[in-house]
Amino acid sequence: MIFYMFVDGIGFGEKNPDTNPFTRYSESVFLPLGGLSQKNSDLIYLETDAGMGVKGLPQSATGQTALWTGINGPRSINRHVNGFPTFTLKKIIQDHSIIKVLNENGMEADLLNSYTPLYFQKYGNNPRMQSASTLVQKASGRPLKTIDDLREGKGLYMDITHGFLKRLKDNLIEADDPVLRERDPRDVGRKIPYDFSHYKLAVFEYFITDKAGHAQDWGYAKQAIQDLEKILNGFLESMDWNRDSLILTSDHGNMEDLTTDRHTENSVPTILAGKIASDYKTGDIKSLMDIPRFIYKHLNLENAMESLERSEFQINS
Repeated sequence: MIFYMFVDGIGFGEKNPDTNPFTRYSESVFLPLGGLSQKNSDLIYLETDAGMGVKGLPQSATGQTALWTGINGPRSINRHVNGFPTFTLKKIIQDHSIIKVLNENGMEADLLNSYTPLYFQKYGNNPRMQSASTLVQKASGRPLKTIDDLREGKGLYMDITHGFLKRLKDNLIEADDPVLRERDPRDVGRKIPYDFSHYKLAVFEYFITDKAGHAQDWGYAKQAIQDLEKILNGFLESMDWNRDSLILTSDHGNMEDLTTDRHTENSVPTILAGKIASDYKTGDIKSLMDIPRFIYKHLNLENAMESLERSEFQINS
């Protein structure tokens, strides 16, 4: 299985503990984002372009469209768009969702994020409040995962530990429900290769990092780094390196510079490990739009590549 983890709002920053929480708090996977030397030589770190040839600060809707479809999101509308995807971006996602493409080619793929009853009540039927990840899943025809899926070990919660879920007001979950018990991120990571081994591609979105960056909150950033490194180390410990793969990336920089509450123009990380890393050749991934293409190349999905090339020609013509 390929564990495709999206971490919102992280980039390569300066080696400065006064401005960069990765310099101050990282102990393993994210050391290079703090300007420090990596400890695990089995990981490949790639500085990845989030701007993709369009001027301005990279933003979420366009960046995420690229990293989940293989189409240059900002180029398709000649600007960077924050928040929720526009009509054009929604059409791109509907046509080229990586989850949809893999399922249509007989390779099971899914979004692991589980949504609360409160989400379905407030936003489930509001098309204007659909994030890129939600649209990527919906385009595939697969249902969004629920708290029942989370309870049964068929999904993951966005903060990994369930701590946010426990503190969420009016979450419509009974106070004594076992799903509210806080989890050890390392244990969560260790279970991923087993619980989701039937997937060819399992996508997971983590966005607390972006919130910490916008809030310029050092405590929030510290907790996010610690939780993320624990889940990643747990996954790396239990994965089969000859069969399983890790891809971690982001949509734009942010949390690596807490002197500002805005996004940055820094390169974002693409981190590869396991089977897919052995297929990587220099130049395969230069920008966010290259990541799905690299996945298709790894899986020998030539028809998916041809579809992207036709769409890219239409967009640029």
